Amino acid sequence: MIALSLVWAAAPLIISFLVCALMIRLGPKDAPDGGRKTQSRPVPSAGGVGVLAGVLGALFLASLLQPGGLGNPVATLAQIALAGPMLLVLIAGLLGFADDRLNLPAGRKLLILAAAALLAAIYGPHVTHFWLPGANGSGYVLPAFLAIAGAALWLFIMANAVNFMDGANGIAMGSAAILLAALAVITAPPTGSAPGILFLLLVAAAAAVCGFLAWNLAGRLYAGDTGALAIGALMGGAGLSAGVIHSVWVPATLALPILLDVILTLIWRARLGRPLMQAHRDHAYQLFLRAGWSHLQVAGLWWGFCLITSLAAITGARNGAGVAAALFAFMFLAGSALWGWQRIALGRHLASENK
Repeated sequence: MIALSLVWAAAPLIISFLVCALMIRLGPKDAPDGGRKTQSRPVPSAGGVGVLAGVLGALFLASLLQPGGLGNPVATLAQIALAGPMLLVLIAGLLGFADDRLNLPAGRKLLILAAAALLAAIYGPHVTHFWLPGANGSGYVLPAFLAIAGAALWLFIMANAVNFMDGANGIAMGSAAILLAALAVITAPPTGSAPGILFLLLVAAAAAVCGFLAWNLAGRLYAGDTGALAIGALMGGAGLSAGVIHSVWVPATLALPILLDVILTLIWRARLGRPLMQAHRDHAYQLFLRAGWSHLQVAGLWWGFCLITSLAAITGARNGAGVAAALFAFMFLAGSALWGWQRIALGRHLASENK
């Protein structure tokens, strides 16, 4: 399985790398604005096109391996158990590309994304059981409407959360590569079994992101909304599948390095009466950048967080919903404490220096 995974990863990595090189020459550019966008010059911002090209190339390869060959791509998607979320990935990618080129109004973009998330949630997969301490067996059965609403909310949040974190070279997409790889481990088939299409898709997606990072870490290309929204949607969909197989606490634990900063920052801004729809530099990772940390240092810190939560999520997936819930609670409390400490200590320091 390891050899097959390496072969499978090579194609999307190369495709992504080459298409990203093309986007550097032909893609739209993200200009500095003196505020949140601190780069010294316009930077091409459609690297997500390369990532999606790598993932779609993997799906094309999968269709070749299915009975019926190229004439049966729908069957390939159906076997992924991600048909709904994959539709969301496509819509999110197209919406992001339109925004990269046309700078769409934020409200309109969020409305379209919410509708697409609901459509994907209706199609499935659905987490039908929710485990809480004291629950018997697999947990409490969720009504269909609640399962759909929860899935739609999760998909919508994940797509936007990755986009919100995409403000430093390597942080959002590098974290996504780690989390996608962890999801591949979590959904991997037993030893000796043939790898499932979901596992191979996650390997391909992680590899495609790495093809983009080769340019992004050098500051030559941004993912743009094309990449951030689409990869966030893919992580959300794969997380739903992991939640169906194990419990909701597994993907929730995995995504904490992204979700905590986004959610706590929005709560903090709401308490101060600051507009939530306005671009800003108040995320925890942005405070580090304002304090003089390099992009690579900040990204490396978040990669470390992602490795920790990945290990916790894998442990929870292998030891049952009770262990997964306990690990989520511990990681949530520890992460919230770190976020609060950083906000108080570093935030006050930056305020005193008017940075």
